[in-house]
Amino acid sequence: MKVKTLEWDSRFFNKNIGVIEADEEIGNFSDIERFDLLYIKQKEDKPIVIADFMQTYAETKVIFSKSISKYNKTINSNVYSAFDIAINKEQIYTLAFESGKFSRFKLDNNFKQQEFEALYRTWVDNSFTKEFADAILVYKEKNSILGFITYKILDDYAIIGLLGVSDKHQGKGIGSALLVAVENELSKKQIKELRIPTQLQNKQACAFYTKYGYHIIENTIIKHFWKL
Repeated sequence: MKVKTLEWDSRFFNKNIGVIEADEEIGNFSDIERFDLLYIKQKEDKPIVIADFMQTYAETKVIFSKSISKYNKTINSNVYSAFDIAINKEQIYTLAFESGKFSRFKLDNNFKQQEFEALYRTWVDNSFTKEFADAILVYKEKNSILGFITYKILDDYAIIGLLGVSDKHQGKGIGSALLVAVENELSKKQIKELRIPTQLQNKQACAFYTKYGYHIIENTIIKHFWKL
């Protein structure tokens, strides 16, 4: 079974990182000695043993989907495009860290906290350059950004990149205001579907998306194996 090198991850974390798509029956692994970390992706949770590697983390990534029909809901007056107003990017970084609290890069203790934060800072930065996102919407009250969301359009659907709300302001309708704003924008662009990835372990997020009419269309089990 061959390992695919993940160039971006390897370069960013300064480690040799590879991925194995283990959809079929798991066989012998080849060419793994050069890797520091392997991501194993499975549709079913089958046990894996890799000589000289140790499993440190596992999660179930889910993708929610919703068909976008014609939208006429009123946009909350606190929602703005991040490209239209003055932004304190440090506030966005803090919200991004909150959005990643169930991330495998946060919960796998083999990644340092500063590596997790650097990853999410880069994600934000690359969203502002429009490499990772086509749009960034923020929820702003006075001088404080209390929430933000990013999305990218891929062919006939769009996908959410980051959605973060201040931990002190959750449950106050900020996330729903941002999501409604995205759905409105996509409706105007005649994009028919919005997808949102999250972790099955993030019960709060899963319940939130289900409440707003999203359903799971894809499950992927992701495991981390570190070289001993």
